[in-house]
Amino acid sequence: MSRFEAKTSMKGQATIPIEVRKTLGLPPGGSVQFIVDDNGKVTVVAKKRGLSHLRGIFEKDEGLPLDLDEAIMETVARRTAPGRTEDDP
Repeated sequence: MSRFEAKTSMKGQATIPIEVRKTLGLPPGGSVQFIVDDNGKVTVVAKKRGLSHLRGIFEKDEGLPLDLDEAIMETVARRTAPGRTEDDP
């Protein structure tokens, strides 16, 4: 695990360190999302422009329409659950 520091400006803005931008795959002008769980843990993810990066990460439920917002929230909750290991889907 690495730790990087950034200061906030009077407007509350912070520069994301280059090492973090590279890890996130965040291009210049890109957007990030901050996900705060119930315990106050904050996860930062690069916001993707398309949906192709989502292919295959949701469980398949044949015949039922997919509620994308619900599927994303369930996936984030599952992947950030306490006790989760890297081998868990």
